Amino acid sequence: MTETSTVSTSPDRSRLRTIVHLVQDVSKIGGIPGRVRNTIAAAQGRPIRHVCLSAKRDPAFAPAPDTFVADEDEAGVLAFLAACHATDTVVVTPNSVFRAFSPAIQEQLARLPLLHMASGQLAFILQDSEVLAHLDFIDSYRVSRILCLSDMDMSFHRQMGLHELTKIRLPVATRAHNGYSPETNRFVTYVGRIDFHTKGAERLVPVARLMKERGLPPLRIFTTDSLNSPDLAAFLALLAEAGLSEWVEIVYNVTDKQVLYGEASVVLLPSKKESFGNVILEAFSFGVPVIATSYAPGPAEVIRHGEDGFLLDEFSAEAVVGLLEGLSPERRLALSQAAFARHRDYSMEQYLSALESIAADAALAFPGKNRVRAFPKIRAAEVLRARLKEARREIRLMEKEMRHVKESFSWRMTEPFRLMKMKLSRKPHQ
Repeated sequence: MTETSTVSTSPDRSRLRTIVHLVQDVSKIGGIPGRVRNTIAAAQGRPIRHVCLSAKRDPAFAPAPDTFVADEDEAGVLAFLAACHATDTVVVTPNSVFRAFSPAIQEQLARLPLLHMASGQLAFILQDSEVLAHLDFIDSYRVSRILCLSDMDMSFHRQMGLHELTKIRLPVATRAHNGYSPETNRFVTYVGRIDFHTKGAERLVPVARLMKERGLPPLRIFTTDSLNSPDLAAFLALLAEAGLSEWVEIVYNVTDKQVLYGEASVVLLPSKKESFGNVILEAFSFGVPVIATSYAPGPAEVIRHGEDGFLLDEFSAEAVVGLLEGLSPERRLALSQAAFARHRDYSMEQYLSALESIAADAALAFPGKNRVRAFPKIRAAEVLRARLKEARREIRLMEKEMRHVKESFSWRMTEPFRLMKMKLSRKPHQ
């Protein structure tokens, strides 16, 4: 077993022809779907073909080049995969997206080297995910290599006994010019879905309340009003209760990055779980510094505290607003310049080159079967499964004994009398 924290020297890629990127729903805004769409678009014309395989798609979402949708044309997907070989095709599957496809497609995918992209932060998955309840999947799911997005997550994987790790930097579109100006970039901004569970969006309400009390410009929020924002109604209710409905500016379903970040002074990222943080890199590409939590691996990996943003152990209103009040125009400009320089470390070219090198290495070394566990064995889950198995065995024995009793002569003779007695006992007294 080999552990690596950096990409190995690129092997001979002549045999690698295709990289298949799995996604659950290519039409969703941001996150993994957005990154895969950007990757497929940027990879057009490269010697190695990059394709997207999505389990489903919103019918209103326009078809894209090199994109297959399983629920629209499963036969076509199966035909495409059947023509792929383990020596020339590698599959990139984030988290448990593999499960989103039909058994027939899973069977075809499993023939090929699988790169498991651990983009969901393993610590958070263990603490709060129903994926681990599907023990059959957890035990049978095997890959060729695990891609980690941060040193923190790599370390946690090792502690869980998971190896064959490779660190990779996710991409952002590189921009040539930093247009950040303290005069025009005036609004503290949040970009992301309204989700209390992982994104910590509810933390924005006390921050906004204190910003208003201290006379700061209104908080600006860019989000979506689709199912991708599960806690939007509750969030709006919290704003109303705090008297902030008219003060906080909320804009829905914007995808134009210039609109999202062109007037942002600072981006807030209150996430409880953030494996990487596409928003951080997008903000940095516009020279916008980011304030985030210190314990989420992604922000801790990308943000250099005090240089291009800030990492807070406690994302409280007092901590956030205290930082905002202490940022002079000169300080914000220095942060902006460092943030803009930082985004160049995460170019699409470095990502594609690294991914192609890793994929080529995986295809070259593929032993004919994926053998690496992507999720750890959890002792408590194993105990529960053993207890469940024993309970099911006891139930089967009881059912078998009951069948024997019902088939016996005495049961057949006395059962009619028992039924008659039950009916008589149910009749009302005259």
